[in-house]
Amino acid sequence: MLIQKSLKIRFRAIWTSILLTTPPNYADRLESLTKLVVNDSLNNLEIANEIDLTMVVIVIGAYWHQDLQKVRSRILALQSQSSADIQELVLAYAIALACRDDLHPLSLISQICHDFNTRKLLSRDPADQDNCLSQLQLAQKFVEQGASTITSHILNSGLSQAIASSLYYFLSTPHCWQIVTERARKHPLTNHLQVTLQSGAIASAYLGKIGNLEPQNQELLTKGIIFGDQLWAKWSGVFDCDW
Repeated sequence: MLIQKSLKIRFRAIWTSILLTTPPNYADRLESLTKLVVNDSLNNLEIANEIDLTMVVIVIGAYWHQDLQKVRSRILALQSQSSADIQELVLAYAIALACRDDLHPLSLISQICHDFNTRKLLSRDPADQDNCLSQLQLAQKFVEQGASTITSHILNSGLSQAIASSLYYFLSTPHCWQIVTERARKHPLTNHLQVTLQSGAIASAYLGKIGNLEPQNQELLTKGIIFGDQLWAKWSGVFDCDW
């Protein structure tokens, strides 16, 4: 049974996971994007690639986790300046639910599909929304069957969307961040970095921990703690917070 974790610990774990799965020189970019999101300056965002977009979505899900309506409104606002769509909203939901201590692996996809089926304007194209939810249900099917990574990603009959693959890796082994990210790094499709980042962030938000790190990763652990504490200070209204 998962022991309830404090929000600060979850924030630390999420940002440590991000630092461990993004390129070595990404820390400054991560800090810049985080500041823009938590200061509600989405109009000033310059999203360069899918990794930037994924990062922004993770921050939105974590920072506004208490209010899913605010999560939705900010993801929808991103649609006017990026490729953000239904997949990004699913990711933000998963992060938010984990931070609320309300993510239950066995029912997560059913919960998302139920919530999203009652709202038909979450995607630019309703067909894209239906396709995304179908991919999530397929991911759940593969998890329940214990299907291998290769079987789950067979061309034309398997998972093709990043968020579906990310949830497949997380839900297959939700008890261990290391296993989730190790499997995601071997993801057979070209979006493996995005999938690793997403699945690792969801797992760390859910578990509130990363686990034992190699000595060479201690610097990243320290940075993750600093970023997580700064985000928590901003969220909790500490007046001397640099952000």
